[in-house]
Amino acid sequence: MIRYISLLLFIGFSWGADSTPKSDFSVMTWNIWHGGREDGEKIGPQKVIKVIKNSRTDIIAMQETYGSGELISEALGFNFLERGTNVSIMSRFPIIEDISVYHEFKCVGAIIELPNKTPLAFYSIWLPYDAEIWEVGTREGKSKEELLAACASSASDLEKILTLAKAKLAESNYADAPIIIAGDFNSMSHLDYTEDAIDQYGYVIEWPTSKYIAAAGFTDSYREQHPIVNRKLGRTWSPRFPNQQQDRIDFIYYSNNSIKSVKSMIYDKPVELHSLLNKSVAFPSDHAALVTLFLHE
Repeated sequence: MIRYISLLLFIGFSWGADSTPKSDFSVMTWNIWHGGREDGEKIGPQKVIKVIKNSRTDIIAMQETYGSGELISEALGFNFLERGTNVSIMSRFPIIEDISVYHEFKCVGAIIELPNKTPLAFYSIWLPYDAEIWEVGTREGKSKEELLAACASSASDLEKILTLAKAKLAESNYADAPIIIAGDFNSMSHLDYTEDAIDQYGYVIEWPTSKYIAAAGFTDSYREQHPIVNRKLGRTWSPRFPNQQQDRIDFIYYSNNSIKSVKSMIYDKPVELHSLLNKSVAFPSDHAALVTLFLHE
């Protein structure tokens, strides 16, 4: 279902007071954790809304939407596309076509018309995993092969999604459109588990999910902007879960030379709500949000 909203005002993404680039658009991917309702049926989604408003993001790939999408998108004044219960897309800009592929729980896609009328092929995805390897102690005694096996389904589903998405775009009028694939990949990246970072992770692992999408011509926007691996700063588990294995499992990938990432950040700041007497409260999800700023070339 696509819901359209007429927008009268465009507010660009803010990265602070200093020398903000003149951006075309910004993208967030965020797993909001059971519809954002873990902190309460009413207050939880309001905290999610506040985080997104504070970020001033233009386009959102959301996972674990679980019935909160209409409420959140209406509060933002964004266009909204949902498919199934899990994945959804919210956009400040017009959604002009549904290009979804694969299973409705795992993938939703849209053609979004950017301010300069350029069509953007945008996908929000959620990929499965085969074994719990994020909680404390779940990796103890496991071999590299066992860790790889835990993320095998992530790579397999991603391959199917990319194949179907490229075929769908080739059949349409959008074969040359830039593509962004963002979401909760439930797998780590080979760009993190490198020889240079073995003291941080303990392994050098060629994670197949990230290897596959890189071989397909996509760029990891966060790692492009942060080439030096820092496990403490470059993780997408939120501060609510400091004992989780601190990894990046949420990504914004893009393909096509007509767009370029210029900044990328992990967004997990505490939330302030007037209804809570302006006291800072915990970030409302187990996942941090990832936000990337893009420019047209």
